[in-house]
Amino acid sequence: MSEGNGAQAVSEELQGMDDEALRAGVWRLLATLLAAAPDEQRLDLLRGLELPVDESGNDDSMGSAWMTLRDAAKIAEPEALRREYQDLFIGVGGGEITPYASYYGSGQLMDRALVDLRRDLAMLGISRQDGTSEPEDHAAAVCEAMALAIEDADVDMAWQREFFERHIASWMGDLMQDLEAAAAARFYRAVAVFGQAFIALEHRYIDSADAEIPQN
Repeated sequence: MSEGNGAQAVSEELQGMDDEALRAGVWRLLATLLAAAPDEQRLDLLRGLELPVDESGNDDSMGSAWMTLRDAAKIAEPEALRREYQDLFIGVGGGEITPYASYYGSGQLMDRALVDLRRDLAMLGISRQDGTSEPEDHAAAVCEAMALAIEDADVDMAWQREFFERHIASWMGDLMQDLEAAAAARFYRAVAVFGQAFIALEHRYIDSADAEIPQN
């Protein structure tokens, strides 16, 4: 299968996903983009993917953000992206952005936010893998954990809401704002716009789903 046909196949798969599978897929996409600079294959998929379009006449910020990300992918080059990612997140002694929940909570790494996250990850049966250098509160790992929570049949919406509020809504929007404003950000400015729109959408989705849960 060619890369172009691969993008079309994934687009068709996304169109057929239910809400939960689509949510998990977008969290996993954010996790992938925040974990490392995308390679040519990943960029090709971003260039060709189509997400479901809101035809209700409501505000379609997510659709606009997706277009922003797709357009950025069309002009991005892998080597330039590797340098951009290095400057943003790694640098020499640290990049412009410090993508950890602990840092955004207290200004310190390996702090209370990491302890609280590890407790909730243990409830999901998730533990740090051997050989992993990053702590669990790296933004990419938190996005991946949210995807796993959505996919876990034993995790209800109330637990998802608590996880989202404690470990994502409390800081990741600020991270995305900082990333959008970062001097080194080019492609990742579009990632930040996409991330902010999706986090806002998740707020609305979880709030509406939570309101439908019968109260005892």
